[in-house]
Amino acid sequence: MYIRLFLFIALIVGAGESFSKSYDPLVADLPQLPVPPGATWQWVGNQMAMNGIPMSIKTFEYLGTERQLERFYIRLWKSKGHGQYKTKDWGRYKIIGHELDGFYSTVQYRKEGDVITGKLVVTEVTTRHRNKRKTKVPKPPASNIINVVESRDAGRRSETVTFDSNKGVDFNTRYYENQYDSLGWGLVFSQNERKQTSVRHYQKGSQLVQVTIKQLPGSNKNKTHIMVHWVK
Repeated sequence: MYIRLFLFIALIVGAGESFSKSYDPLVADLPQLPVPPGATWQWVGNQMAMNGIPMSIKTFEYLGTERQLERFYIRLWKSKGHGQYKTKDWGRYKIIGHELDGFYSTVQYRKEGDVITGKLVVTEVTTRHRNKRKTKVPKPPASNIINVVESRDAGRRSETVTFDSNKGVDFNTRYYENQYDSLGWGLVFSQNERKQTSVRHYQKGSQLVQVTIKQLPGSNKNKTHIMVHWVK
């Protein structure tokens, strides 16, 4: 749901050159980005990381005007220091962002009728980490890792890994069935849709893995998108 947003953030924040192996991005102390007065909001993730880059994301709805929204954040950021301020149109969304003291804050929003809906994202851009896509999730042959998104909710960690693959739905389905069976995981849910989508759930103790494999629209049978969600 938020992959386009993550890709945009990755382009903006870039990556540092050094990395400490002991650094855990899910314990980063990120500053809070408030919503305007009267807005409603909820967390997507308070402790998250995309490809090793710490971040937090919340969604919001606001009944004020776009001008009021922009003025609220510009005033907020000016009160914290000069920093670096950016604006960008991105499809149907408008984005305003601010970088200060090693953190980048973005407000992505659009008008929907009388309501402004959007997302607030805070990322760390210091050089103690680098953009990395390391994971223990099995990687199928002829595939590339696109993103590794980690999160922690109520102390429990999860990881979502997406792949692009040059193999078909059946091949990748069998690959994960064999991999997780050999690792001692049990298959607890199985669903196929017209040979274009495969869904498998595996369980091992309190851990759960959900594997979704989809044939890419308009492509031949050997182009698929894979998403593996691992609740640890």
